[in-house]
Amino acid sequence: MSEGVLEINDCGLRVFDGTNEVLESPGVAIINSREIVTGTAALMRARSHPTEVNHQFWRRLSLESVKSDNPGCRHHADLAFCHLKAVGDLCDLPSEVALAVPGNFTREQLALLLGVVKESPINVVALIDSATACLASCAPRGVHLHVELHRHQTLVSRIDVYEQAELDIAETVNEAGLQHFQDAWARVFTDAFIMQCRFDPFHSAEAEQQLYDQLPQWIARAMRQGEVMAELDDRTAKVSLRQLQDASTPILSRVRAMIENLSDPNSVVFVSHRWAEIPGGAQLAERIHLLPHNAVAQAAEQRWQEIHSDSGPLRLINAISAAPATEVAVQVNAAAEAAATHLLYGHRALAAQQPLFVSWQEGKLSVTPTPPSHPAATITNHSGRLALRVDAGAELMLNGEQISTPINLTAGDRIGAADIEDVITAISVEHYGA
Repeated sequence: MSEGVLEINDCGLRVFDGTNEVLESPGVAIINSREIVTGTAALMRARSHPTEVNHQFWRRLSLESVKSDNPGCRHHADLAFCHLKAVGDLCDLPSEVALAVPGNFTREQLALLLGVVKESPINVVALIDSATACLASCAPRGVHLHVELHRHQTLVSRIDVYEQAELDIAETVNEAGLQHFQDAWARVFTDAFIMQCRFDPFHSAEAEQQLYDQLPQWIARAMRQGEVMAELDDRTAKVSLRQLQDASTPILSRVRAMIENLSDPNSVVFVSHRWAEIPGGAQLAERIHLLPHNAVAQAAEQRWQEIHSDSGPLRLINAISAAPATEVAVQVNAAAEAAATHLLYGHRALAAQQPLFVSWQEGKLSVTPTPPSHPAATITNHSGRLALRVDAGAELMLNGEQISTPINLTAGDRIGAADIEDVITAISVEHYGA
């Protein structure tokens, strides 16, 4: 008998078998008189068939009517059912599933969700709050925040962690979802294509679809290299990481404001893996910890006996036993007295106004403003604060400890690698004079 998790998030419903992710399916549907298509297949048609798309049905889960000629689509709950059925068709579901839900679902939405799931092929044996589960196994004692990105909003949950991790409050930041980031980035790339090659992707539904299909790859490349050469319909346009960061800033500012409103002075802000794919996402807070992509599945596996229900109606579990304080060790990006402004290597100090790249070759470290063939990390400047992002597979050390998550740099931080004596030091350069 296998155990797993189904995470409800309209950025992508995710199925885990144990702690292994086996499927991610975006919360998007294409509806016409002939068919209802959900998930990735729908996402790849959303821009070319704008009158047939619905990507609100998870956020607005209800019996609210949907205008459609398809008899299988009367309301948003029908679309949720179609999506869950498609998920079941696309992968081998675990025999027992914990359903992980966002903390802003109402009682009515939870009841409707359980009714929909009951008609689906999914055998749900637990209903848990995603944020509470994630922090129960990894957060130290205190009041902490969990920040999750959804398609149309960001959800900030405050969790009290003592003998139990318990949800205190979950607040929504509207117009701060993945869709809003993507629309902002799409405008940056569209402006670049118009300015550099007099080509407007939004004049063609097919070109617009291609642009949105390529966005994740372009963003990832820009975050690795500091810029990206975007190609579309045999045309090429250059966009810098700084342009994408600037486009993200108004959205990030709203999220930061909510974080500041809900946090305590000693709170750690636990952010989901999705924020690592957002330019500037690593700078949401000064005391930040990036959760692994399977954090909710790890938590469910560790607390399976506690959350499992053998019989009777399922109830939402938003209080879970916390890990013993002696077993918790969280790598926190902590603020220091002075933010770093330059990187010192040997006798050179490099200002990080533009992205800098760390690499090593033949036992020697290097930091350069131009991307090497195999960068180990990228250092970017966002609102005057330097952020270090380690590339996948690179074993980099910060102050003698190996790191893998994005982290803000402060004056005195030392970047190095195992078996390499040289280090790169983050320093603060102050300017004096009239």
